[in-house]
Amino acid sequence: MQYEKDSKYTNIVFIILILISLLCLFSRASSYVKAIKNIAYYIVYPGIEVSHLIVTSTDSISENFKSILRVHQDNLNYLRINHELSDKLRNYDQMKRDYDDLVDLLRLKKIKYTNTIFSRISAREVSEWYQWFIIDKGKSDGLYAELPVEAVNKDGEFYAVGRIYEVYEHSSKVALITNPLSGVPVEIKGKNINCFAEGMNSGLLKITYIPFDADVVAGDEVITSNLSSVFADGTIIGVIKDVSKEPSVDFKTANAEPYFLKEPLNSIVVPVTEKEIN
Repeated sequence: MQYEKDSKYTNIVFIILILISLLCLFSRASSYVKAIKNIAYYIVYPGIEVSHLIVTSTDSISENFKSILRVHQDNLNYLRINHELSDKLRNYDQMKRDYDDLVDLLRLKKIKYTNTIFSRISAREVSEWYQWFIIDKGKSDGLYAELPVEAVNKDGEFYAVGRIYEVYEHSSKVALITNPLSGVPVEIKGKNINCFAEGMNSGLLKITYIPFDADVVAGDEVITSNLSSVFADGTIIGVIKDVSKEPSVDFKTANAEPYFLKEPLNSIVVPVTEKEIN
């Protein structure tokens, strides 16, 4: 009777072990299968060697579990970084669309990079004092015709001097804004009055096309308008000295003192366009 009970007990344990082994096998957990097998083997046949196998298997399971946690944490970090990069990419795309819309809306000019060339006056004839002078920079320095020629006052403001008229290898001829050949679209600063500055081969500029009812008085500052193809918008030209007392039907004129004649031209500045981007 006792033998039958022991045999029955052994059969039950054997069946349980088979079921557990099949379950672990189908779940592809080989390390867990070994651990469970060793534990079950220890229950049936306890001993030192089996105990050692159980401890070794348990350590292996612990290491595998730690590896799984590390991989999971790495995946979470990569997922977070991926989300951040995706957000930045969406923000960049939106900013680019907004910029393109603004350019189309305002018809903005392309953004330009400029290289500033500093130069000095190398020659100036007394008989042509209000017409030309020569600077010591030319083609070899990247200059070309129709570039603006400016200077900087003590406050760091740019004011117009003239434009490059002829270019040589190591020098250039500058046509001053007081040259009769020169004309610059200008406006009265702060009053939104557009007019035109003409050279008169003298120490004055003639400001023409001033609307007859425009509020222009002596002391008003004259700056370049956005219609100028040579100078940047807002470049200082001069100051109104007097306004004609007998205006024509549509316009009146004024005389202005050029700013560049009031300051020593120790250094000349030539902004050179290098490239442009969309």
